[in-house]
Amino acid sequence: MKSYEWVLRVKEECGITSDNQVAITLDLTRAAISDHKNGRAHSFADEQCVKIADLLGIEPITVIADQRAEGAKNPNIKAVWERVKKGIVVVPRDGIEPPTRGFSILCSTD
Repeated sequence: MKSYEWVLRVKEECGITSDNQVAITLDLTRAAISDHKNGRAHSFADEQCVKIADLLGIEPITVIADQRAEGAKNPNIKAVWERVKKGIVVVPRDGIEPPTRGFSILCSTD
């Protein structure tokens, strides 16, 4: 997902109406958000990925893996992150996983 698509999702799901407010929320400048909007920046740093995930109530690894794939310049590295993204399975804390874990990364043989 393009980085600005995460901004749009945060705006929609959190009821935020301006890019400036998203910038403040993510501890970025308005210019940084503009760079993401206009394609001059391609991915968020892990710190912003964690903040986005917290705002959306999802596991941070979901956003981190997505943004690492989006920002990868090397096609082999991009492919690795794309495989990680596909293999992420969120397991409820009261599910089969131990309570100290909130997600599993499963590797396929594809």
